[in-house]
Amino acid sequence: MKTSTLTLAAALAGAAMTVFAQAPAAHEGETPEQRHYRLRGGDIERPDSFKGKVAFVDTQSRVAFTNIELAAGTLMEATGCNIVAAKSAAGKPEEFMKSLDAAVVVVVVDDETTPAMLVAPEDHWGVVNVAKLVDDLPTEKAKTRFIGSRTTKEIIRAFSLLCGGGSSQFPGNMMNATSLRKLDTTVDSIPVDMVGYYQEYLKTLGVTVRAMTNYKTACREGWAPAPTNDVQKAIWDKVHAMPTEPLKIKPETKKQDK
Repeated sequence: MKTSTLTLAAALAGAAMTVFAQAPAAHEGETPEQRHYRLRGGDIERPDSFKGKVAFVDTQSRVAFTNIELAAGTLMEATGCNIVAAKSAAGKPEEFMKSLDAAVVVVVVDDETTPAMLVAPEDHWGVVNVAKLVDDLPTEKAKTRFIGSRTTKEIIRAFSLLCGGGSSQFPGNMMNATSLRKLDTTVDSIPVDMVGYYQEYLKTLGVTVRAMTNYKTACREGWAPAPTNDVQKAIWDKVHAMPTEPLKIKPETKKQDK
């Protein structure tokens, strides 16, 4: 009888293991990104970040607006701050700062009389003049080829001079170019040593970097918005669930005298 009981128990255990092995895992096949979303609810922006704005205002038609957008996008990606490109009729930089509520403004113009770049650091604005960016080039073909990239780089240089960055310690970048011709051979990326300068300077003007966290952390800290899907609702309900048993306060244990 004892042997039969042991044999039956072993058979049942083996059957249970077989069923368990055949049952699919609850989240089998999910990617790391899917698992992160299921557990954390995705990334959201902290409400006390991404304040203020820098604006690049395009008032000309010689150079495509996409070149101004490229300058804004490049710097926004590098700094994490809100940097936008906008189209507008002609106007003064101070007027654009007010109408766009921007802490720093770079205006792109087409003017035959003013220099290629003007900056007013104390007033937090600059002007890039596309009419003067290709004066050194002998042919229309060359001007057409280089004016777009020169405009993008010159806007970034104007921003850099306005926002705490001068020349970089790294060679071959646009910040160290001493002429328009040298702009053509520099890389398009922002030197890494400039980014910290920009962020610290812009912070003093109320322009702050975007800070992200996940939905679960936001729930735990008490500022998360209402859930927008089943995953976030499950996280919300779990974090905000009341304890099933009352908390018990144990008496403080007395320290034994040595």
